[in-house]
Amino acid sequence: MTALSGTIELSTRDSMDSFGLQDFKTGAIANLNLTSFPVVVTDCGNCNAEITGVTLQGEIIITELYDFENRKGRVEGKLNFTHLIYQSSTDYIDQERIIFNWNAGDVGSSWELILNHNPPRWLPSLSVNANFIETSLGIESRSGPELLIKTPEDGLKLIQACLPDSFLCKNTAPDATLIATFEKAVSPIAIAAPTNWIEQDISNLSSSSQDLSLIDGIISAEFPLANNNTFMVANTAAIEQASTYQLTSNTSSLSPLSAWFSAVGLTTFEIKLHGNILVKTQTESHECYNILDANGGLNIGLLIQ
Repeated sequence: MTALSGTIELSTRDSMDSFGLQDFKTGAIANLNLTSFPVVVTDCGNCNAEITGVTLQGEIIITELYDFENRKGRVEGKLNFTHLIYQSSTDYIDQERIIFNWNAGDVGSSWELILNHNPPRWLPSLSVNANFIETSLGIESRSGPELLIKTPEDGLKLIQACLPDSFLCKNTAPDATLIATFEKAVSPIAIAAPTNWIEQDISNLSSSSQDLSLIDGIISAEFPLANNNTFMVANTAAIEQASTYQLTSNTSSLSPLSAWFSAVGLTTFEIKLHGNILVKTQTESHECYNILDANGGLNIGLLIQ
């Protein structure tokens, strides 16, 4: 895919919050005009794997934006989404990095996700047949959320899709109508290696009570523990608060927007919620979540600004 354009009705609370629109009602319209190109990290001195990926960049204009006093607004911003894959062998992924940055002045959202796969994640060849089935309407997703792909001409896909948890949506009356453009393959663009995540000792910080609503219902965190260690992106501010919890019965996995990614030919990412310990830390400007293994190693890291 080389370009993605169209509109998305932000019909769910999660979709609004992802753009930093917590103070507005659901139902705003996001107009997308994004360019996609492959990337490769060529200068990573300590890397033992090939690092490749894709980035989506461009403008998003959000209209029909109403606050809770019914005042109407409009937001224009820039989106930068990058998905990097670390591979030491052809069919397996050792690590993934997802970087999301949405900047629209005072309204914005930024987060970085690191996924360490041990054992490595198997990455089969991309195949639309795995996630979709051909019907009289077009190519439809096999499971929710509903998504319908039509090919009006070579090099174009018309995608009608529902957001996750948009329960009343149907692909024939969708939340999103997108056009994906496919052209000849282009050479990857070289980018700098992302910032390293480094281990930090937090045993000197008393465990504090922190808001875990972001992960409530996804991860079962029980039994507060003494703080020991955590991982943060290098060069972030000093940690001011920390809390550590024992994890219980976390063996599920998430693959956010996997049908959407597959529809436009992008590699899906998978979040395996396995580990022994959850650590949440806060700095002056960031909050960070870790899932650690029994030895204190990092399985998952999420940094939010």
